[in-house]
Amino acid sequence: MLRAAARRALPAALARGARRYTGHAPSSTLALVYDNHGHPSKALRLREVPVPPLGPDDVLVEMIASPVNPADLNVVEGTYPIRPGTFPAIGGNEGLGRVMRVGERVRAALATRYPTESNNGDAFSPESLARGAPLHVVTAEPGCGTWRAHAVIPARKLRTLQRGTEPASVLPGASAHEPYLEELAQMSVNVQTAWRMLEDFVRLDYEQATVVLNAPMSAVGRAAIQLCKHRGVDVVALLRPRPSHEAFAADANRLVELGASLVFDDDGAAHRTTDARSRLANLPPIKLALNGVGGASCVNAASMLARDGVVVTYGGMSKQPAGIPTGAAIFKNVAARGFWLTRWLEDRRMEEEASVHTDPSVVPWAHGSFMPPSDSAYAKGKRHAMATECERLIRAGTLNLPTRRVGLEEAVDVIGEGASVGAGKTMIWMRE
Repeated sequence: MLRAAARRALPAALARGARRYTGHAPSSTLALVYDNHGHPSKALRLREVPVPPLGPDDVLVEMIASPVNPADLNVVEGTYPIRPGTFPAIGGNEGLGRVMRVGERVRAALATRYPTESNNGDAFSPESLARGAPLHVVTAEPGCGTWRAHAVIPARKLRTLQRGTEPASVLPGASAHEPYLEELAQMSVNVQTAWRMLEDFVRLDYEQATVVLNAPMSAVGRAAIQLCKHRGVDVVALLRPRPSHEAFAADANRLVELGASLVFDDDGAAHRTTDARSRLANLPPIKLALNGVGGASCVNAASMLARDGVVVTYGGMSKQPAGIPTGAAIFKNVAARGFWLTRWLEDRRMEEEASVHTDPSVVPWAHGSFMPPSDSAYAKGKRHAMATECERLIRAGTLNLPTRRVGLEEAVDVIGEGASVGAGKTMIWMRE
């Protein structure tokens, strides 16, 4: 139940405005705000905040959905490398929204770049954006503060999605949500993290290798399993013990339906039985381990790797160090690597910018991901190739990432329970 104090603080008109698209640019909006670092259940407050003025290189976005990722909670706690520049700060680093306004320089450049979009050459006026096909965006960089109904975000931090193909669920007056909106809202962090790890460390297609992973019920884990299935790669999932045999069997069946070849209890012993060894022998060698837990679970996954295998750590749910068995390191040459999508994106952005000679007068987002021209450094780079492929797979129905939907008004209490609850990740829907 929403805290009584927070509920009393909500103007009725503002709460209604967060649920229905009108094309009107608000002066204030609802947001999940924290004034200092602390446990999310205590630090976060639902508050009415001003909508900042729209700068020339900014975009006003009506947020539609934003997931609650473990990293988001770590940012609020103050235990993540990314910190807010000032307080009060708004939570959330990933999400999907609809463009309501664009800044003057963005609008002028886009009208010139896409003159056929409308009769008068300006499809990016507030009126055109309100009545035309929705122009949807996802965050392309962290730190956007997506847990709010409306946000002013620099254009360079946004990626535009395919235009004119969005489902009716995000059009004015609609109420139902199409399933793939949940996946698009998770594309920037969860899907791209899984996609990148399957690309960068082992040539799975070339070596005919198998992947082992822990945290298989997480959004990254589910995405990785389904991406492997799409590629024809076998996956072994290590599932943490459940309260009962029935609960374990139910989750194991879900993972098999997603594409897992084998599911073992992540207790360090289940994959060592005679029966387990026999079933593992029927799969290609395990060359890649994706570790989102750390501690004993990481050791279990690393111990299953074949010679020259690689364990890639991208998370630490157990808050324990990630280790490799001594025997695996010495006798099988197993290697340990780490992966942080934020760093990867920043490195690629710097490479793209270094490849062009940008005039100082060019706007900061000229080579970014917001409606990029086909000859831009971004359009020719790895960030664009990855995002385009992930969006294509989502729209093709390859990925299914279920969520628990909550509205902004109830999110404060639900977030205190953690990033993932029940059958899926917590997703904040601004119109719930």
